[in-house]
Amino acid sequence: MKKQKFAILDAEETYASNLMEYLSERQSIPFDTFVFVSLEELRAYTDQNPLDLLLVSDRMMCDEIRQMDIRRVIVLSDGEVLQEYGDYPLVYKYQSSESLVSEVMSCYARQQTAQPVFLAKKSVSVRAVYSPIGRCGKTSFALTLGQVLARRQSVLYINLEDYAGFSALLGHQALTDITDILYFLRQNRGSVIVKLNAAVQKMGAMDYLPPAQSPLDLREIRPEEWERLLEEITSYSSYETVILDIGNTVSDVFSLLAQCSRIYMPVCADRVSRAKVEQYEQLLKEMEYTEILERTQELVLPACAMPAGGEYLAEQLAAGEMGDYVRKLLRREAGYDPETGGI
Repeated sequence: MKKQKFAILDAEETYASNLMEYLSERQSIPFDTFVFVSLEELRAYTDQNPLDLLLVSDRMMCDEIRQMDIRRVIVLSDGEVLQEYGDYPLVYKYQSSESLVSEVMSCYARQQTAQPVFLAKKSVSVRAVYSPIGRCGKTSFALTLGQVLARRQSVLYINLEDYAGFSALLGHQALTDITDILYFLRQNRGSVIVKLNAAVQKMGAMDYLPPAQSPLDLREIRPEEWERLLEEITSYSSYETVILDIGNTVSDVFSLLAQCSRIYMPVCADRVSRAKVEQYEQLLKEMEYTEILERTQELVLPACAMPAGGEYLAEQLAAGEMGDYVRKLLRREAGYDPETGGI
């Protein structure tokens, strides 16, 4: 299925162009984007091509637009023009691009049917990083793995830990997180993928879905809801790899791991850690989750210091010792270098 068409109509050409540039950088947004600065340009285009979504300045909204071949219209308000727009949703124009796009995509997701807007052309690999022990470098490894893979394919990283700490690590407070996506999914009243696209953020070369702020929110998510979310992502998104960084708050973690094609389990060599791993593996056998054991690879990770943080966190990890470790691991797995294409 082709990408849908999203147009911006605004006489402020610089504003519209900057917004289009931001949308183009957000590869998860499943649209081809166009900018028009006059009604005549928009008319000429829609006479030949239908539009799926139009974001139009309130000063340019008119009855003619209502008659054009446009599936959804959202009005950009500058806060000064007072006018009724009927059923058309209104968003405030002069906010950050991130906030504006998130609001627009959320509006569009609610109006969309549950049908996908973009079908993945390739199979999607779901990789989990999980360990029954703590302080083993699990998240550093998961972030590095995502960053290395993202240099040649589209990657979505999802953190399902009790306390991910991303706001402090990245110096950025997300407007929407995974709990909002799952609440939207429960409502079953729109496109989950469009809603997800509105929430994802960039971390180096990969996308990530901001994690839950409270472990209580994660505990409330049922196994069938995790299953449906993964099904939506693997069936209808443009991602080629999904990385789940899983903590122990997740309800029925075994059923979630069973949905993953590959599981990395960082471990430590001390006696207490080995005892915990043995108990974990014995429990899997007793509960007849032998397929999880078969897909699991134990890893003793290098002792690497976490970078200071900020927007370049994942890139710094990939450039260091952990990055070297991950690249060697991937070469051993498939005889394939994700950066050079060689062995």
